[in-house]
Amino acid sequence: MQASNSSAAHPESVVPSDDALSTATLRRRLRAELPAATFEARPWRALWFIPLFGTAAGLMTFIIMAQPAWYWSTLLGTVVGQCLAGMIFLGHEAMHGSMMSSTRLQTFLGYLGFWPVGISPTLWRVWHNQIHHSKTNMANADPDCFGTLERYQGMRSTRFVARLGPGSRHWSSVFFLGYWFSFQGQVMLWIQSKYMWSFKSLNRRRAKLDTFGSLAFWIVIAVLAGWQSLYVVVIPLVVANATMMAYIATNHIMRPQTTTNDPLDNSMSVTTTRLMDGIHFNFSHHVEHHLFPRMSPACAPVVRAWLQENAPERYICPPHHVALAAIYRTPRIYLDATTLCDPEDLSYTASTDDLAAAFRRDRSQRMSEQHRQPHAH
Repeated sequence: MQASNSSAAHPESVVPSDDALSTATLRRRLRAELPAATFEARPWRALWFIPLFGTAAGLMTFIIMAQPAWYWSTLLGTVVGQCLAGMIFLGHEAMHGSMMSSTRLQTFLGYLGFWPVGISPTLWRVWHNQIHHSKTNMANADPDCFGTLERYQGMRSTRFVARLGPGSRHWSSVFFLGYWFSFQGQVMLWIQSKYMWSFKSLNRRRAKLDTFGSLAFWIVIAVLAGWQSLYVVVIPLVVANATMMAYIATNHIMRPQTTTNDPLDNSMSVTTTRLMDGIHFNFSHHVEHHLFPRMSPACAPVVRAWLQENAPERYICPPHHVALAAIYRTPRIYLDATTLCDPEDLSYTASTDDLAAAFRRDRSQRMSEQHRQPHAH
């Protein structure tokens, strides 16, 4: 899984998927073979916003009023951050329509989820739902992609952003997880949406007002909290960002670029503990989400089990910690469709095919060890 130090050729920047029809067949089979309830909306999941919001608000108030010892404040601030992350996860699924069909209700829940981290649900709907899901890992069309060597060489903003990303070998990449989700939202609003044609439907004025409103909210909290802002503003936002990016960073940037939007080719899931899947609302199931964006994540484990049984050669799902380590050991810019490179050192490359093979081997070894364990007693 280590990045290669051999130079690579320069073929076309993207390649078509040879398995697009196969994936369409998989979708049809999944719908036919899984219970119909798998694909039904789950409106009751919106109720999770109540304890998450209440816990976050209650703990923030307690920290400001009671001013407990720093170690308790740090722990409680971390819990607040996890509550914010949980609301982002829920806002994400709500805005995909997996809870209810009403656009107004989706947007309301989107505000609960995304507004605290400075992202307007108006922006999110265009950026994520409309563009990312329709152009996943398609060369420079996907705003979530770090881009190709050609774009890196031609755009100063891409060079700046790439330096901050994991695998860049720049010191600033150490802090990537802790701020990137909120930061990328601002990049989308102030830069990408201004120059990318695919953002033409975005109401930028409303998105800007939402962002300023979020900023004003946190400024008020910081003024009320004084020096306790470290525990009720900084730590919660860092934890929320890190939690989100720990998943998002593993979703696509180690997969090949494709000209057809094939989730089994351009996306990957990760495995984590049952506790983490419960707390994070099955966000680890990302291939499953891209196959069925409107499906509730509550049903994603059923789809995962089906894919592992029926398409194990195409489904990539390494352990979460293995995937996180890999993003820091591999470069981020696409030299070609299946080769990642460091633009400042083209001898430093990594093959997405080799990464997939390594993930499969690691997964197989771990499963074999698990099967052998009962016989050791």
